[in-house]
Amino acid sequence: MRAYMRTDSMKWKAIGILGLMIALFPGCASMTEGRIGSLDQNGVPALIEEEALDLSGYWQGSLAITPTNSLAIGFTITPTGEGIYEAMLQIPTQGVKNFAVSSVRQEEASLIIEIEQLQASYTGTYDFEAQQIEGTFTQMGQSLPLVLTLGEPVENIRPQDPQKPYPYISEDIVFTQTPEDFLLAGTITRPEGNGPFPAVILVSGSGSQNRDEALMGHRPFLVLSDALTRSGIVVLRYDDRGFGESGGDASNATTLDLADDAQSAVNHLKTLPYVDADSIGLIGHSEGAIIGPIVAQRDKSLAFLVLMAGSGVNGMAVLEDQTAAILRAQQAPEPVIVQTVETNLAVYNTILDESRTLEERKESVLQTMVSFGFPPDAAEAQLSLLFSPWYMTFLTLDPADYLQGLDIPVMILNGTKDTQVSATLHVPAIEAALLSGGNNRYTTNVYEGLNHLFQPASTGAPNEYASIEITIDPQVLEDISSWIVNIEQNSSL
Repeated sequence: MRAYMRTDSMKWKAIGILGLMIALFPGCASMTEGRIGSLDQNGVPALIEEEALDLSGYWQGSLAITPTNSLAIGFTITPTGEGIYEAMLQIPTQGVKNFAVSSVRQEEASLIIEIEQLQASYTGTYDFEAQQIEGTFTQMGQSLPLVLTLGEPVENIRPQDPQKPYPYISEDIVFTQTPEDFLLAGTITRPEGNGPFPAVILVSGSGSQNRDEALMGHRPFLVLSDALTRSGIVVLRYDDRGFGESGGDASNATTLDLADDAQSAVNHLKTLPYVDADSIGLIGHSEGAIIGPIVAQRDKSLAFLVLMAGSGVNGMAVLEDQTAAILRAQQAPEPVIVQTVETNLAVYNTILDESRTLEERKESVLQTMVSFGFPPDAAEAQLSLLFSPWYMTFLTLDPADYLQGLDIPVMILNGTKDTQVSATLHVPAIEAALLSGGNNRYTTNVYEGLNHLFQPASTGAPNEYASIEITIDPQVLEDISSWIVNIEQNSSL
């Protein structure tokens, strides 16, 4: 889930950069060529016709997000012609691989990389003696020093990542999204044999993500699909619209639009001869667990839902609870937590105040953020997110509206260390919504000590995710697989 946070302490101001980098990936843009200038024998910038400085390779560095938390970041710079380069952003621990930057250019001795999709940039100067690029990474008005040195990309492999050859069939596919008519790209893993087999679609959380739901160096959907397919279940996972190899545009898409994408995946599975069309379900994580009930309300043929860390209340209540829980896990002072929550609620109410014009609301939110110490540039940059169709829809969207009336089996999963979607708030709300519609066909598992990604955690704070080697606790994988297989067996009796 995305969250807007702001406090007075410098320690807590730094949270924004890491969080924003996770949240603001609306999609990949095409690569843009830029020119890298040349230098003469004295290290002075020269005309482009002279011998060019070769900056090709993988340039890596580390952003010091807080005194105790850093983020490895790099750029793969590749020559496409004499003095012409393209660059790809790499953030290994967040699963960001080969993310095309908007432009690369050189002005005198400086390298300038623009990443418009992230509202970010890097400006650095090459140091011939140290053979490194010394510069600054800026995102949404916040800046951190970043020194880049030549190195080799490191492939992030976690212990649970499945290794080829797989004991099942894995196929990359494309299918049509309707009603917008673009192609979504994904991977189907299926057991050997003709079937028909039960099948699931994996639906990711908020922010554009690839088919593996790669984040913080983990690939949860790759691990989950492997476990499910080994249990005899067909799994379809796909790149979110406008991201990875999928078409479409995520910039104006709401949760309801993303439900169309998941519905299109269901429709595609129904056409496959090895899939049991009467045993198709959805497994949604975080926002995906909101999308699941929306699809189930629209398509009565769905056989089951698995809600992993799903919310049961509207977005404003989600963010209120989430903000306090994350800051508390990071040991923020209680007065800071109270002030942050109150400020955020004021901002959310302003965003939704339809008695005022959109421009009046934006100006009011801008002034609120500036008054609490946000740099004006950073505050301006936040407005595009806060007033996006996704955010404005999310604030008022109530999952209970879609959970009520469902009569299919539902599995509700959460962890006691989840600071993004807390079990104490959301699990009872989901159960109450199901019961209000007369559905008692649900199974609830709340796992002691597991976080939002279902990892064994100490505090549950998001900044722990990357440092935990386990991607998904094995018991969770076993429970989901067994539950789906049991549904299939019981339905055939």
